[in-house]
Amino acid sequence: MTEISSYLEQVAFDHNINIVWTDKLAPETPPGCSIRYRSIVMNLNWHHPAEISFQLAHEISHILNGDETDICFYHATFTGKHSVEYKANTGAVKLMVPFYCQGVPKETINVYDFMESYEVPSHLDNIVREEVHNYYISNGY
Repeated sequence: MTEISSYLEQVAFDHNINIVWTDKLAPETPPGCSIRYRSIVMNLNWHHPAEISFQLAHEISHILNGDETDICFYHATFTGKHSVEYKANTGAVKLMVPFYCQGVPKETINVYDFMESYEVPSHLDNIVREEVHNYYISNGY
């Protein structure tokens, strides 16, 4: 378990969201969540392990957003800025940026290192830049 995954698990716990980690799924089976049951199933066998933290933040965002559909599965492709998936991706970035930036001087933050480290889809680069900027502004930098 990575430090950011532990951080995200605490976020989930604080919002009464249950996370089930399983190694019983195929490498191509995406994680998913149930809005109604406030539960997430994460695939420990996922074929891109570096992506798992972003996936977890994405699924937490679905629940925090109260998305209309009950069952959501992770999709990394761009589906339009007004889609449920895009909003969950944006929420995932918002959840992860404070962890990534905490205690790091503004001058040394590299948006692309963040995106590469967590395999954040490239179409979210503007969102990442904006959230990093917002983090430092709100913390008085």
